[in-house]
Amino acid sequence: MLEHLRVYGYQGDVTVVHPSATEVDDRRAVPSLRDIGHVPDVVVVAVPARHVLGVLQECADIGVTQTLVLTAGFADMGPDGLALEQSLLDFASEHGIAMVGPNSTGLVTVRSGLAMSMTSVLTEGEPIAPGGLAVIAQSGAIGSTVVERARLAGVGISHIVSTGNQRDMDIPDFVAFFAEHPDVDTVALYVESIRDGVLFSQAVERLHAAGKRLVAYLGGRTDAGEQAAASHTGKIAGRGALELGLLRALGVTVVDDPDDLWVLGAVRTTTTSTPFPRRWGMVAYSGGMAVLATEQLASAGVVFPALSQQTLGKVKERSPQFVAAHNPLDVGPGSMPHDFRSYLSAVAADPAVEALCVPLPMGARGWNQQSVDDVLTVMDESGKPFVVLWYGGYALRPYIEQLRARGVLVAEKPSDLGRLVRALLGPERTTTGEAAVVDHCGAGSPSAKGGAAALQRLAAHGVDVVAMRVLGDDPAAVAKAAAELGYPVVLKIGDEDVAHRTELGLVTVGLRSEDAVVSALGVMRERAGRAGVPGTRQWLLQAMATGGVELVLTVRNAGRLGVFGSIGLGGAAVEVLRDVESVPLPCDEETLRRALSRLRTADLFFGFRGSDPVDLGWVHHTLHRMADLLHTARLREIEVNPALVDGGGGVVVDALFVPDISG
Repeated sequence: MLEHLRVYGYQGDVTVVHPSATEVDDRRAVPSLRDIGHVPDVVVVAVPARHVLGVLQECADIGVTQTLVLTAGFADMGPDGLALEQSLLDFASEHGIAMVGPNSTGLVTVRSGLAMSMTSVLTEGEPIAPGGLAVIAQSGAIGSTVVERARLAGVGISHIVSTGNQRDMDIPDFVAFFAEHPDVDTVALYVESIRDGVLFSQAVERLHAAGKRLVAYLGGRTDAGEQAAASHTGKIAGRGALELGLLRALGVTVVDDPDDLWVLGAVRTTTTSTPFPRRWGMVAYSGGMAVLATEQLASAGVVFPALSQQTLGKVKERSPQFVAAHNPLDVGPGSMPHDFRSYLSAVAADPAVEALCVPLPMGARGWNQQSVDDVLTVMDESGKPFVVLWYGGYALRPYIEQLRARGVLVAEKPSDLGRLVRALLGPERTTTGEAAVVDHCGAGSPSAKGGAAALQRLAAHGVDVVAMRVLGDDPAAVAKAAAELGYPVVLKIGDEDVAHRTELGLVTVGLRSEDAVVSALGVMRERAGRAGVPGTRQWLLQAMATGGVELVLTVRNAGRLGVFGSIGLGGAAVEVLRDVESVPLPCDEETLRRALSRLRTADLFFGFRGSDPVDLGWVHHTLHRMADLLHTARLREIEVNPALVDGGGGVVVDALFVPDISG
């Protein structure tokens, strides 16, 4: 610590206290605090655990009110250590002594050179450059690593805080302090346990009210992580998910990689009053880079709105060959170095675009500096946040540092881009309906055919279909068929050309009597008339299948790529969760099992809370029978949704066919 104070140029008084030495590191030492002759602002304690209480007693004798305890061996060492730690807390509280630690690696204020830390990161290589990022860490090792990696990337630091066991001065104390500190723009926090939710919330709210951000990595959010954190910082089991919920509710940017603490901490283009925008534009001069960035951003929840006609006009004025210009916009390498800025400016000015992504490759012929200048100029002109994916080598480092120094978020790998943007946007999903929807099936195809005919063809091809009757518009015949099937039954329109039957109110479930069947038929006949369904109709009466798991099963002819089967949680859930896995057909059951294990909802397929696993043999057989029908009937796609499957097999309840119209 004495070396660090010297290297960082601390100009205040430093006195060494040592029980026997008269000199330490070329500084005069005194045997006791009582021999200093004045009251120091802070006493740093680095003595064995059993002697710390004695130091606190000396502090009380001379009126010291602030201590930093580096010594470990307290609550981090079990019940005996916890009891010793409590004795320190009791004494310090009684005598008005504030304490950081124990088990802290120290505190650093970079600009003043007050480097009260024993971590070696402070003097390895070049000293830390001052900046606007304050780092608070419960783990001294993690905090030091975050600082070192930030330093190597050219990101400046204002303060470093290691809270240690944080039994007195806690994370909220420092967060609240940084809310008022003029040198701090953003606080980066590595936290394993939040002791007091109210105090923590108040501190974060103060920080946000000051226009500053908190970026946090929560250690111990999983069961296994909690067990590790319990031995490290005494984390209470079962609180990880609650702490994560608290952070998100407070609007804290929660990251999944400690590196993201300093990467996002260096960003100056976000505010705390509104969420980071989701409607982005993109301009690239490398098509491959545009693909990499688009896939990562779409999976993170970014929406790419259509560009206005005015914007498209500006683009085509510059280069008429853009007959199909759209967002994301690939302007090609011919736009460099002279035209790229104009395209970027046009998209940035579009009112539908709230943020911009610029994916850049390794520049050629001196384009790297030109790219930096273009991004910074348009960012200043537009006032909108910019995000850059710059995928290259070490030679890009000086240019990336220029962007980061101006508060631009820079990702150096595609996977980093996705992870960083997910952290910025949070786990919430867009509900505007603008997000690109994965076409998991052919249900939206205008040529899709369903109803009774699809189910009859599946049944004829060896697929287990729920018991059913196909009927005309005669109420008496429908009632008779319902009695033969046995109640309860489901009644739905069976015409193959009627899509969205549920949305049109043309499906009624749980009918348990003749009167209920006849009444439902009458109501749905009126609805069908209002919906424009022709007067001659088919009605499909089905036994009401219950139990099991609702699945969506799809087979698709992907041309030269082959035939593929897809499976996921069915019903309306497939459109919400979009949790579907695909396998090439034919395949064996083990391949199918591995695909199912990759689903987020996999537990539902393999037995959940005592339920039977779904019958994979039935699923395997059904997919292959569907694939065979796909071939023989010259179809492009067959979708079954839902199939109800339990441990003893399953039945298909509804299906759609998409014909192959490729010729």
